[in-house]
This record gives sequence, C-alpha cells and structure tokens, in this order.
Amino acid sequence: MELKELLDESCIAMDVPLQKKSEVLDAMTESLYEAGIITDKKQFREAVEYRESLSETGLEDGIAIPHGVDTCVNRAAISYVRLKEPIEWESMDGKPIQHVFLLAIPADGDKTHIRMLSELAMMLVRKEARTALNQIQTRQELYEIL
Repeated sequence: MELKELLDESCIAMDVPLQKKSEVLDAMTESLYEAGIITDKKQFREAVEYRESLSETGLEDGIAIPHGVDTCVNRAAISYVRLKEPIEWESMDGKPIQHVFLLAIPADGDKTHIRMLSELAMMLVRKEARTALNQIQTRQELYEIL
C-alpha cells in the first residue's frame, strides 16, 4: 500500500487558519465527504471522536494522526491539513499540533487500519520528512514525501 495513493488531492489543505481541534476535524471530515470517501459526516465524526476518547492521537513534533473506522467509509483514505499556526491538541510531547493526517478506514478494512498507521508512522519517524512538512508549498511536494 502506497500512502500517496490514499491521499485524495481534494483532501489536502495547507496553511489553514483554523484554531480548534473540532474545527480541524470538521473541515477534514467535510473534505472526505465532498470527495465521496465517506457517506455520512456525523457518523464519521462520531467514529473519530470515539477513537479520540481512547487515547491521544497527537504524536510529537507537531503531528497528529486522528482516525475513524466506520461503515460510512467507502474506501481507505487520508486527509491532510497543515495549519497556519499550531493549535492545542493532546499530544505525546505536550506540544501544539500543526500537521494533521486524518485516516478514514472502512469498518471491514481488515488490517488496513494498522497498515496505514504503521506506514505513516514509519514515514514520520524520519526527521527529514517531519522537517519537509513545514516547507512544502504544493500538493505534489506532499506526495513526494509520502
């Protein structure tokens, strides 16, 4: 599985001026809905909120990977937002978040969920990849990182 294949171009936004976690998740859910990846925004947001209630999805160095597993997801996909300014988000290092990768996973996705998370985490472990996220200017540059 190639991460860039899961990232729909219409689900990428850079330097978005959102200031709250809920606004970020709403905007990303909307992009997944408009792209036809999910069929029900409310149901998907509930799945994401459920996952958020289990443990933090903020990693380190300003990156969060929230995700939702639900029957309203048509196909596995990733939405990406780079925020204009970092925002508060429960994270492993206690620091604000600026990069959000929202994973949408079908309920019958078998091991898709684990594979997506592990591949994304492996990519983000590389310091040069994390640094590059702050410098990209185009969607194509994001695809190259992935």
